Amino acid sequence: MKKEILPIKLLIFFLFFISHSSNFSAQSRFGIGGFIGGGVISGFSTGQGSFSSSLFFEVDPGLIKDVRTRISFIYCADFEQLLPGSTIKYSPFLKGFSIKAISSQYLADDFFLKNLFVEEGLGLTAINDRTFTGINEWDYGILFSLTSGIDFGKSKDSGLKLGLGAEYAITFWNTFAKYFSFHLQAMYNF
Repeated sequence: MKKEILPIKLLIFFLFFISHSSNFSAQSRFGIGGFIGGGVISGFSTGQGSFSSSLFFEVDPGLIKDVRTRISFIYCADFEQLLPGSTIKYSPFLKGFSIKAISSQYLADDFFLKNLFVEEGLGLTAINDRTFTGINEWDYGILFSLTSGIDFGKSKDSGLKLGLGAEYAITFWNTFAKYFSFHLQAMYNF
């Protein structure tokens, strides 16, 4: 029971920390978004093809210049779960939370390229491994992400961003759960 509550406590701690930062104000940028795609999941099992999805909230608490904090919910499950008429009795999946630092760079100031961006992320993750019917373990580790796309906003601080991205997470305890995702990402900055 305590293992299941730990990720929720960590998420609440980070939300509290961000919202009570001395530099956080109503003028701070924030955004919401998500991604959907495909990839591979594994625990003690061999890798399985999966679909992946995430919903996230991003804020610029002003702690480090040009670095934002992103808190995400992640869900990756076996592709067969999506197929109509599938008769599988158990569909392996991973779910979890992550918090990561995000940095973005725009590629050029040229008129045609000024809206192209590259975004990198590095952070911590807590993943609930459900790759087998008898497994229900929380694993903790790190994740890396890279996204490139187009910013449709009128300014670089607000508006819609679309991109193609990849994310890799690996854990270091219990079942050594991990996933790789290649996805389409959308985010709206306010």
